[in-house]
Amino acid sequence: MRFLIYDLKRMFSGKALVLMCLLSPIIVVLVFSTIIAPMIFTAKGLHFNLAICDEDKGREVNQFITQMVNSKSLADMVSVYPVSTVAAGLELVEGGDVSVLVHIPQNFFDDMQKGNEVRVSIISTKAHSLEASLISMTMDSSLSIVGQGQNVMEAAKCMLIEKGESEASAKEYFDSSMNSAVNEYMNRREVLGEGGPLCLTGEYLPVEYYLAAIFSLFAALSMLPLIHFSSVDVMGAILRRGLLCGIGTMRFFSARIISGTIFIVLVQMMLFPTAAILHLGGNVLGGLYANNLAALVLAILLSSICYASLSLAIATWLPNEKTALWIGFYLVLGMAVVCGALLPESALPKWASDIGKWFPMRASMRTLSLSLFDYNRAIFWKDILKTLGFTSILLPLGFLGLKRKGRSA
Repeated sequence: MRFLIYDLKRMFSGKALVLMCLLSPIIVVLVFSTIIAPMIFTAKGLHFNLAICDEDKGREVNQFITQMVNSKSLADMVSVYPVSTVAAGLELVEGGDVSVLVHIPQNFFDDMQKGNEVRVSIISTKAHSLEASLISMTMDSSLSIVGQGQNVMEAAKCMLIEKGESEASAKEYFDSSMNSAVNEYMNRREVLGEGGPLCLTGEYLPVEYYLAAIFSLFAALSMLPLIHFSSVDVMGAILRRGLLCGIGTMRFFSARIISGTIFIVLVQMMLFPTAAILHLGGNVLGGLYANNLAALVLAILLSSICYASLSLAIATWLPNEKTALWIGFYLVLGMAVVCGALLPESALPKWASDIGKWFPMRASMRTLSLSLFDYNRAIFWKDILKTLGFTSILLPLGFLGLKRKGRSA
């Protein structure tokens, strides 16, 4: 216990470092909110005009556009204006009558049915780059969901034909089911309630997602001072004197894991006031949240132990402090990219998304987001078990690295 208290005093002796670690996520959230908050509390700030040029001319695409024009999901955010040619749409963009032009090319639906890559062009001026980004995110999500739904319906149609149904009746079933699925998707706000989906700004600006991402990222960055302390200790006199004075490897290991966990927990504790403010905003705007305080505490504690274990493993297995710090920094940066902390998971290439599953940051982000805003027991515990799995590997790895350093000392 005495060594743990000494370790905590050393770790918290740099007041500037501690304040920076504690306040950095709050500052980033506040900067983020200076852009998002006015848009949340002022509906007009989210509304813009959109032109669509449909060169496919197919019934299915026309049906999708018609449903989008009349969609309750977009009614208070976007006004959609169909145009006959790209030139007419460009004229509206240049004249400032619309913010964004969406161009759907010829044979779009046929290419999608054949499994070919499809592209939708999104055109805007620099002044409306935010709106273009929002539309791009939404189109990516919509095309992905519609494409997946189409594959399922196509498989169902083939199954009906194999069971003896006529091709005409199977096609009628396919068309009817696709129409119903697209209609339900485009009018999902009606299903979720007039308050909209969980995110106050709909699917466009997932504030809850970025809140969890910001705190997960800064929890991971908090490993850097821990790596520094551990690297200095195992390379210097602290470890030698400790072992000579009867402070065994296990006591040193336990003290460093506990002190590191406390440090990272304090960084993530700032989630509570931040989440309270967002919940207050949700109540004002009629947003619906399903949170679980016990789950949040568990998520913070386990992710903190996991990051503390990772920091010790890096410090004890790499040859010197400088190398350990740089490897730690690049590891955090890499995790932020492939785990979706910098970009939503849906915007990542498949290979990056698959790699992200093998790092603890994604599980940390998901458990924080679920426990704060949309608690689902099955999904939450799946990610908690992933975090436990990472921790069960990293803890012995750090301990073995410490024993190795102790022997070499």
